[in-house]
Amino acid sequence: MLRLWLLRHAKSAWDDPSLDDFARPLSSRGKKACRLLARHMGERNICPDLVLCSPATRTRQTWERLAKRLSDGVPDRIPARFEPALYLAEPTTLLALIRAAPTDCRELLLIGHNPGLEEFAGRLAGSSAGDALERLAEKFPTGGLAEIAFPVKAWAQVGPKAGFLASFVVPAQLKDG
Repeated sequence: MLRLWLLRHAKSAWDDPSLDDFARPLSSRGKKACRLLARHMGERNICPDLVLCSPATRTRQTWERLAKRLSDGVPDRIPARFEPALYLAEPTTLLALIRAAPTDCRELLLIGHNPGLEEFAGRLAGSSAGDALERLAEKFPTGGLAEIAFPVKAWAQVGPKAGFLASFVVPAQLKDG
């Protein structure tokens, strides 16, 4: 069984018009969402074997904030690769990156952008727990985290509708506390 976590970066700031899209940082709302997501992921004992992250500022900052909690404060405990191909990637690119994941990786976290991430998640999940698939189809907001399980032994076997959407959580569902 393989487990894929798809995370859309947290909310970014738009208050500096001189910045291009790639350089936009997290907003204060995005930083709060990261705190909530990190707590949620820690409570669920989510500890990926590998993180594939877009190199955009907002995705890097999202990962940096999560990594502190998920790695128990040990820098580089969870290996992360910043993949240029993930920036605003299409679903076909995302699938190619997933299929190329190392064979010893059982849990993979991919941090990216919409619209590709939302479309990719919808293509991979053939069924879901409860109403997760319907909620995902409505919107994959910033800070949204989808958990997709695959009953296969290798990432190269991952394909359309082969996964089970085990959970889909968004920051608005998480309580601050």
